[in-house]
Amino acid sequence: KQWYQRRVRGEYSLLSGRNAVIIYTYFGLLDIHSTGALNDVQFYVFLKKATDLNRTEIYRVFDMLDVDGSSSIEYNEFYLMVCILVSIHDHEEKKFIYHHSRTVFDLMDKDGSATIDVEEFEIFGLLFNLGLKAIRDIFNDFDVSGDQQLDYGEFKLFAMACIDRENSHKQKSVSSYSSEKLENIEESVSERSTNASLCSIL
Repeated sequence: KQWYQRRVRGEYSLLSGRNAVIIYTYFGLLDIHSTGALNDVQFYVFLKKATDLNRTEIYRVFDMLDVDGSSSIEYNEFYLMVCILVSIHDHEEKKFIYHHSRTVFDLMDKDGSATIDVEEFEIFGLLFNLGLKAIRDIFNDFDVSGDQQLDYGEFKLFAMACIDRENSHKQKSVSSYSSEKLENIEESVSERSTNASLCSIL
């Protein structure tokens, strides 16, 4: 799984130009029929190796990514999926959702209704590693209108909450690290003072 060594970087959580070329080369290796696209079997084999999704879940992801209804995954769709998988691997999925909220929303909106229901939202959970209960809790929290549908505005609130929670988590981590470092310094100073006192007595 060397492709997992790629990194999403920059403000918009996308692959660098060099890594995009590497992923394009990898896509070409998967495209054994040289059609410029992956069929459902090729896609299944790839995701089966790269993730722990089961057969049903993989085909649901396939249907979601097949935005043009061609029954195949072209490079741009494959590239988007790889960016999602790498962002999850790097624990940057919240940042990805925030920067690409419109794209993620449109992917889930399979019926083109400009809203997503719980079932469509569940596909989001498959990709971003959320359990069913977490998915339903999130959905209910951000269904402001209470119509059992999320429009883009409500989903955008969710995306903003994701990045807020991520920043809060990072701040807590930094604060925790700083406190721990301060405690170590204080212990060191205290230990040196004690040693100095002992030397003075001796």
